[in-house]
Amino acid sequence: MDENPRFSNAWWDLRVDGPVEREQRQALHQELLTEVAAGHPLHRRPVTVVAKSEARDDIVVHLPATTEWARVHLTWKGSAETPPWPKTELYDTMEDLERHLNESH
Repeated sequence: MDENPRFSNAWWDLRVDGPVEREQRQALHQELLTEVAAGHPLHRRPVTVVAKSEARDDIVVHLPATTEWARVHLTWKGSAETPPWPKTELYDTMEDLERHLNESH
């Protein structure tokens, strides 16, 4: 079974290892680390940014060493947010994530 989500045209798949995708992954990861504070479900958890919404400030991250995925709505505040911000939806499996993304776009 394929363990990589398939993204619709509404999402920019950042798993391609080009310089533009690498720069986007780094910038989005840094903003996520900046916004997530103690008490947030992603606080101090390693994440890998894999996609960015073309329509909203949402990103998809994978939590390595687990089957978990998350959709995160970044605020671009540039500083730590008060949980539950940035708004985050966790998914136990890639299939759950794909189903949600397909329903919401």
